[in-house]
Amino acid sequence: MVVENSIFFAAVEERLREGERVTIVLRGTSMRPTLCEGDKITVAPLETDPQVGDVVLFRYAGWHLLHRVIAIEGDLYTMQGDNCYGTETAPRRDIVARLVAAHNRDGRAFRVGDPAWERLSQRSLRRKRLRNTAIRLFGRKGRRKLRPWYFALLAILMLAPLNGLGVPLDNYILGLRLDHLLHASVYIPIALFLVDLAPRRRWWLMWLLSCAIALATEGGQWLLPYRGFDINDMVANLIGASLSWTALEVFLHHIRKK
Repeated sequence: MVVENSIFFAAVEERLREGERVTIVLRGTSMRPTLCEGDKITVAPLETDPQVGDVVLFRYAGWHLLHRVIAIEGDLYTMQGDNCYGTETAPRRDIVARLVAAHNRDGRAFRVGDPAWERLSQRSLRRKRLRNTAIRLFGRKGRRKLRPWYFALLAILMLAPLNGLGVPLDNYILGLRLDHLLHASVYIPIALFLVDLAPRRRWWLMWLLSCAIALATEGGQWLLPYRGFDINDMVANLIGASLSWTALEVFLHHIRKK
């Protein structure tokens, strides 16, 4: 029998008001990897006000969410899932319970406050900080800010008079010349900075644009008396640009499958 969400949590809140602990099966991925869909969680009535770091059950926009408290300002609490970038703010009265225990699907059991739980939480929080930093840098807004800097750096590396720096680039790494690896590597990020400009379902146009840029930057060196044109460098540029779009497509395909 399928029970409507509002009816189910009305019953949960009634039991909490009676002072009982309630065990429910978690749905959603917002608390991964601390808690995953299908884990059994136990929540208890609030005996004291929640503190930063507590995982709480609260009402928000017609839903009941289980997220971690990350900030408190007066009567307003800010929560965030361990797998989320966005946050939710709710008054104290909308927080109905605190997480006290969890049973993961793999059989592991945790009591909140125990060393094993603290280690799991700290690993999740470190992962979230790394993920949020990556989103700030390479999310849509971050990419928009970094785009002119990336192409300016690309132009400097490809067209500026850098031959006299005295850096040996004819060394080999795994049988590949260092300068060819460098040429390919500077084009690896290009898809990140062009993907937002791609017409829907027409990424091949941006791939062609990436290849055109790769050809133009090396071809332009043929016209410069202080740089030298090398067909192998041009091929390395094209390989880097193509790898960039291939890696992005593989990543997005992986995300769509989740």
